[in-house]
Amino acid sequence: MIKKIVIGVVIAAVIGVGVIFYALSGEYESKLDKSDVDSEVAVDSTGNEVPSLSLIEGNYHITSGEGIQAELLFNADGMKTAKGAFEKFSIDFTINEDYHQSTLNVDIESASLNTGNSMRDEHLAEADFFDVEKFPSITFLSTSIEDTDTGYVAKGDLTLLSNTKPIDVPFKHLGNGTNPEGDAFEAFEGNFVFDRVEYGMEEISGAGNVVTVNFYCELAIITAD
Repeated sequence: MIKKIVIGVVIAAVIGVGVIFYALSGEYESKLDKSDVDSEVAVDSTGNEVPSLSLIEGNYHITSGEGIQAELLFNADGMKTAKGAFEKFSIDFTINEDYHQSTLNVDIESASLNTGNSMRDEHLAEADFFDVEKFPSITFLSTSIEDTDTGYVAKGDLTLLSNTKPIDVPFKHLGNGTNPEGDAFEAFEGNFVFDRVEYGMEEISGAGNVVTVNFYCELAIITAD
């Protein structure tokens, strides 16, 4: 009887390890094909970026989709690093004459997360994590744009699981160019970090709490002021 129990426990453990391995296997692969930047942002003699936003006043927009050069990647360090992307989002960047008063608005469809593993994606979509049915959107809305030595930082509010908290989003203006479709764009990249537990997600053993989001986007001008 004891042998049967031990064998049963061993079999269950082996199956459990197999399920965990399957759940953690697979990794998201970037589909981004960046366009060439024809004119890069100037830097001064000390290597600091010259305030270029003052030169590109206007309303800029992008909506993710096939052929769109934009990407939102995320990763969370834990027992195994979870890497992925949100594949559906929109970005609106209104650059005013005083660029410090510009507004950056990002709207992300939470159900569009993709880690390269459907089993893991389904788990992340559940209530312990992104709870996509109840909270279909993740948003960021800036309140101001400030200068840094190497670029800018958008100060604003991140709303996740209906919880809104202030956050800083450092970013760089890389320059401008023309994409394969012949549309002019301004290229930006940056990253930010947040603690997912502070926004109401469950703290789970082996799953990292700190999430890093990296982004790149080629924003097309809608109107010039």
